Amino acid sequence: MGVHMQETTLKRKRVRHVLPAVLMRAGTSKGLFIHRKDLPASQDQWVRPLLAAMGSKNNEPRQIDGVGGATSTTSKVAIISPSQRSDADVEYTFAQVSVGMETVDFSGNCGNMASGVGPFALDERLVIADPGVRQVEVRIFNTNTSRIMVETVDVDENDHFEEDGLYDMAGVVDSGRQVHVAFVDPAGSVTGALFPSGNRVEELTVSTFDTPFTVQATLVDAANPFVFVNAFTLPTWLSAAMPQDQLYVDTVECIRRAGAIKMNMANNQEEAAARRGTPKIAIVWPSSSPGMDIQVQSFSMGKPHPSLQLTGAVCLGAAVCIDGTVPNLLSTSEALPTPERTPSPNNAETMYCKAPATSGKTRAVTVKHPGGSISVDADVLLLESSSHVVQCTVSRTARRLFEGNVLYYN
Repeated sequence: MGVHMQETTLKRKRVRHVLPAVLMRAGTSKGLFIHRKDLPASQDQWVRPLLAAMGSKNNEPRQIDGVGGATSTTSKVAIISPSQRSDADVEYTFAQVSVGMETVDFSGNCGNMASGVGPFALDERLVIADPGVRQVEVRIFNTNTSRIMVETVDVDENDHFEEDGLYDMAGVVDSGRQVHVAFVDPAGSVTGALFPSGNRVEELTVSTFDTPFTVQATLVDAANPFVFVNAFTLPTWLSAAMPQDQLYVDTVECIRRAGAIKMNMANNQEEAAARRGTPKIAIVWPSSSPGMDIQVQSFSMGKPHPSLQLTGAVCLGAAVCIDGTVPNLLSTSEALPTPERTPSPNNAETMYCKAPATSGKTRAVTVKHPGGSISVDADVLLLESSSHVVQCTVSRTARRLFEGNVLYYN
């Protein structure tokens, strides 16, 4: 009897796994950076190790048994490998590990995590600077969106990433060395089209609540697909709610699902609910702050974002430059309300105006968000009947936090 019990115990003994990794703060996100060679050959087999390593097994909302930070911005993974492509140095796959759910979303890119890929590649010798060179361009192929990013990173005297610097960015307390992240030809990253629904403005109807309502939105896909909602068209019963309130969050999620269906990213509400990573959603309205083109409250995985996704800044910056979109209409001087009625995203008031045509040259678009602001250099070619987003460039900082092994049971 004792022998049988001992054999049963041995059979049930779990195996501890070792995953070499680097934890980095990249932009306003934090997550694991992993060499692809250290994961199973098939991407389908990555889910269980990533869930276990981050602590999301068994739908754990605190990620207490892993290295995740229990928020969507600190539960991210970048998987990196050398590239065999002629136009890229490295390849990068982004994984959004859910918090409180056993799911891993590979459907979109994360621009903040992407800003750490160039520094990681340099430090890990996936990219080697020529002797004496103090700045390199790292060409990155993002496998989630099949798009190229070009990062300009500084090199120290040991041919590693020079992370110490004086550049300040909203959402991070300490300064760092500026990393330029250029998203090349970002339109249609997931859906294949800049405007997946075919229109620059859509009316999205939500019938989930007792009182159905319709909002005005622009559905645009540049770096990531986003639903940009005109804050003035939100239902009146949200006027007293704050973005973190459950009613507000639930309402925004229902709008996001309606947008997903309109963008042909889901066939029904159930499919849209199951794919929470994309499309993303943000509420936009005119900014009353000097020098700001537009103000935004973004959401990530069903919760208010503390700042703004980097891909959201790219997507929003491009949309501001294109005549007739909701962000373009709300960013013009004609759209600004009088000081007596400065809006919040809770006000329900439809605003329409005629926006002036943009020049088609590179334009600096500055976006106000809850954590501060971010500037995007948007190069948009305005054609007679369409627009082409040539490139959008943003600046971030990144820092290596620790390196070693993540130990987990799978």
